[in-house]
Amino acid sequence: MWVDCTMIHVPMDFNIDTVMTSILLVVTLFLIIGVGYASRKYNILTKESVSSVSKFTLYVSLPALILYSSISKSFSYETTDILCLLLIASALYYVISIVVALVIPRLIGSKSDAIGVYRFILVFPSAIFFAYPIIQLLLGKDQIFFAAMFNLPYFLLTFSLGIWLMTSSLKKDAAEGAAAVKINPRLLLHPAFIATLVGLLLYLSSITVPQKPVIETLMYLGNMATPLALIVTGGYLFEVNFSSLFGNFRHYMIAVSRLLVLPVLVYAVLRCVLPLIAAPILVTPVLAIAVIIAGMPAAVQTVILASEYKARPETAAEIILVTTLLAAVTVPLLIATGLIPVG
Repeated sequence: MWVDCTMIHVPMDFNIDTVMTSILLVVTLFLIIGVGYASRKYNILTKESVSSVSKFTLYVSLPALILYSSISKSFSYETTDILCLLLIASALYYVISIVVALVIPRLIGSKSDAIGVYRFILVFPSAIFFAYPIIQLLLGKDQIFFAAMFNLPYFLLTFSLGIWLMTSSLKKDAAEGAAAVKINPRLLLHPAFIATLVGLLLYLSSITVPQKPVIETLMYLGNMATPLALIVTGGYLFEVNFSSLFGNFRHYMIAVSRLLVLPVLVYAVLRCVLPLIAAPILVTPVLAIAVIIAGMPAAVQTVILASEYKARPETAAEIILVTTLLAAVTVPLLIATGLIPVG
């Protein structure tokens, strides 16, 4: 199936094997999230230890996975072209998501103090804690390097554009609001960001890395990233009040926009644009990664930033829970309909 620019056709290939595979994949992810939730509930993990595991995942295991994925790839002009396409796709994703974030919250009549959280959620998905595990299980571990390249602007934009989106609708001093959008240079020292750049350098230079102990160390550390990320997600969800799920229809409108509207728009735009500049064989992996990331639940760091900037952290926590639960339905749907091309 394909999409042209005059009439967008959404593929509807409901292959039963694909449906079952996607459902089992998401069930597996949610079982591991459940382990994290149960561990927090029964005090196997404390709130502080969940935070520590989260830091270990972000600062150690995930960078190791990115490096291992980049080392496992051999340099070729074809994959270099894919990297360029990924950066183009990433730029298009942020343009689409920002437009959606500016329109949807106003369209559904959101309160001014909640608009910022809604906007942040619509632009920044759970790329690390949810998308990477799905990409690894669905597309293969070697695709994590490509996902990291797509995600390269994420760290800079989260703490610059993201903070502005979250705080711009609040009643703040103009100077304070202007200061919020300045990029903190220390973000360039984030291990995942550095690992992506180092991995790109290793890939482009084809530097030989010793199998033992370097590659095997990265492999073992990287193998922990997926289960730890999901366990951390479960630990964070424990802090959310389930009774709040039914109190605000706007949460569900934002959730549908986050999980379905954005990936459909991203698929449609990229399916129009990317074939104009690259062969179909290069477009498919880029499209898969872009749509997976576009269709992910709200990111867990939304609560942290919302709390720091007094921008309705309780609303952020509620939508994280709603979007995570609904993803059990929407992710298999995206796969089964072909919007996430896996063939």
